[in-house]
Amino acid sequence: MTTWTTLAHLHHFEPCKDYGAVLDALVALYNSTEALRCWKSEAVLVSEIDRFQIMDDLEHHDGTHRVKRLRATLRDGGSVPPVVLVHGLTPDRGNYFLLDGCHRFNAARKEGVAKLYAWVAHIGCCGGPSPDMDATSSSAM
Repeated sequence: MTTWTTLAHLHHFEPCKDYGAVLDALVALYNSTEALRCWKSEAVLVSEIDRFQIMDDLEHHDGTHRVKRLRATLRDGGSVPPVVLVHGLTPDRGNYFLLDGCHRFNAARKEGVAKLYAWVAHIGCCGGPSPDMDATSSSAM
């Protein structure tokens, strides 16, 4: 039996770095809230994460330095916080859309890490529930 949880529950035990932005994306893109029981902690193939999130801007110094530090952590066998994903958004880009963790994703990709620890929302797929906001309440926001 699958155990579903909420984003709020996951965040309580292991805080998400950019929780506010994740909540904003859930409302705007998925008509959903942090209380929807559609989340699982999973190990996700890095190759399946949204390819549009690959960093190739060498002039973005802050991001480049973050990726370098995270690569060193991964290379030394360390762990990084989970990335936050939604399953099944755009198969042509990857089966997982990235809501938080761009630098962690890029570091793992550059280091050749096969899988990343992730919080994954299954909104209306894989047995997950449909969005929990009706169209009228989200349009008022």
